[in-house]
Amino acid sequence: MRYGGRELAEPLYPGVPAATQAELLALVAEVAARVGVARPDAVLLTGFGLIRSWASRRRRLLLVGLPLLQCLTVDEVRALVAHELAVVDHRRAHLVVRLRALYEEAVDPLAVLPSPRAETIARATRDFALALERKADQAATSASGMHTAARAVVKADLAAFEFADLAFDVEEQVWQRTSAGVQDLHAGWREAVRAGAVVAALDDDTRTALMARHPSLAGAIASLSPAHVALRVVDSLPLGPLAPDLERELARQVLRRDSGQWTTFAAVPGEEWPGWLDRQARAITDQVATLLRRPPIGPAEVVEVLLTRMDELVAANWPAQPEPPAEPEELDGTPSVVVVAESALAALGWRRVHPAAAGVLVSPDGEQHNLTLLARAALDSPAALAVLLELLSRTQGAT
Repeated sequence: MRYGGRELAEPLYPGVPAATQAELLALVAEVAARVGVARPDAVLLTGFGLIRSWASRRRRLLLVGLPLLQCLTVDEVRALVAHELAVVDHRRAHLVVRLRALYEEAVDPLAVLPSPRAETIARATRDFALALERKADQAATSASGMHTAARAVVKADLAAFEFADLAFDVEEQVWQRTSAGVQDLHAGWREAVRAGAVVAALDDDTRTALMARHPSLAGAIASLSPAHVALRVVDSLPLGPLAPDLERELARQVLRRDSGQWTTFAAVPGEEWPGWLDRQARAITDQVATLLRRPPIGPAEVVEVLLTRMDELVAANWPAQPEPPAEPEELDGTPSVVVVAESALAALGWRRVHPAAAGVLVSPDGEQHNLTLLARAALDSPAALAVLLELLSRTQGAT
């Protein structure tokens, strides 16, 4: 068939040679041999949360996202590598990559209104794209087993979203205050995952979309529980240290900043983090005050309203909105309950276990709480709500 558009001259995502990552290169070679496909001409590290193949007329590349290497198991990475190597296991791999990109662009769920051209491209390439996906899913299954492959594609999708969310928060909290990029962004992501600050949730829409995208894995994806898709640092692929210039380049790709100034999480003044939270917490407190028609007594009352009177809160602040959010975190890019609780506890000297680990706090006496898990449990558990409110009641009169 004929199709519009130019040949892709370079990968959609930038990358840097993974020459120093011996374990990764060995895994790619092992997977290629196990699945019976050719090795890529080069393996590149990218700062984004993806594993993706690409091909031109002369070479085939495998781009491997550092965020996924830091939170998926070795077997899950193996499945994703096999999936992508199978995509370019074709004599005209550059055409395969181009057709795949055209199809994905045409059916992009984020497109505002599908154009007639997009609908035409989708119809013309759908059978090809589904056949290609089945082949790739089968390769992933051959490499690591069906259930591991299913976990891998779901966890990769969730991790990409959560990592982008963390990167956005870094942009909001650090760049706008210091005009500097955080060069150890990916190390911060790893520490946030390690601390349990990254709590990924597999909602029904995401599950359905991934089942449609991976028909050969649909049954296994349907059976996944929240425990199956938890992001962890344990059993991840050993990685060699990143030189500072490489660390900055991977961060630059994600933050989209060509700044001459760079900083690290450790170098950002400690007061910058609660300062950002305080501004967010005040906005949420004002929303609660609008509902109550008076200032809230304290953060405990703000949180109680967020967890028990969400529909009333939305109606009071956004009367034209047709329906309320399902959960408090939909009010804001950062979970509202966690923002309010963390801001209040920071006033008592509590600090994050790592600057990137939002909501995982330790007190001056060493008491530690994961506010994200506590807030989610409090939605359904009166006991968890009581624990959260008791914790916040300690802040009465502290500010």
